[in-house]
Amino acid sequence: MAKAADNRDLDVEATVEDPDAAAAMIAEVTASLAQLAQRHHLDMLDYLLRMAHLEAEEHLRLRSRHRLC
Repeated sequence: MAKAADNRDLDVEATVEDPDAAAAMIAEVTASLAQLAQRHHLDMLDYLLRMAHLEAEEHLRLRSRHRLC
């Protein structure tokens, strides 16, 4: 099982080209996972995933702000 997880990790890493793309993917995935955790009343996981989602969105917001300057 760990071997299959390692292969998936490599596939994801190969598709993400830069930190902004990684942050965008993390924002998307954590939002979906937070909804799943919430639906199943996994409160701490929901909280942590939402925090990760907010952190990824904040990274993207700050990067876009810097590009405008």
